[in-house]
Amino acid sequence: MKKMPARKSPSPPEEKSHAPPQVLSAECPICHKELAIIQIPETIPLFGQIVIQTLRCSHCGFKFSDVMSTEFHDALGFEARIAGEADLHTKLVRNSSGTVEVPELGFTLEPGPMAEGFYTNMEGLLERVDGILNFLSSHADTHEQRERAKELLALSKKCRAGKMPFTVRVLDPFGGSALIGANVKGFRSQNRMRRN
Repeated sequence: MKKMPARKSPSPPEEKSHAPPQVLSAECPICHKELAIIQIPETIPLFGQIVIQTLRCSHCGFKFSDVMSTEFHDALGFEARIAGEADLHTKLVRNSSGTVEVPELGFTLEPGPMAEGFYTNMEGLLERVDGILNFLSSHADTHEQRERAKELLALSKKCRAGKMPFTVRVLDPFGGSALIGANVKGFRSQNRMRRN
């Protein structure tokens, strides 16, 4: 695929991308029939230009999403303390190379060959956490693991309601992931990801 040229600086908050989606086709890695690749360019305030890419096969149901920055960013980490309902509006851009951690919930989303990228707020992140914990609460190997997943699910619901503060940390060695909001702090050291 052709890489888009990098921009020199992030766009101002009032700028909004309205470019139409680009639809391409390729071979599905599962059923080897044709799948659709949908690419949507977006401008994220205080971050810059991204492309949201979704691969979707109508034959077998395969789906994969990623978010790619079209600009060059330094390898920085970000941390936000989500202490109330207003902080749930903090945005997360997660590239497939980014690590996302919520220590209070024992949650770490790490990069890998099939890691998906996404753009969401903290409530959307917690919905993803809830989906994983729901699965583990009934499918984990041991009774103790299933019970722990249920306990963490209850804590996650408190976080979503703005009743329990939590921390979100993001690190991306390629700079394609970020937290965006008034409560966000940046850092350069990878060792801050696992300090709890």
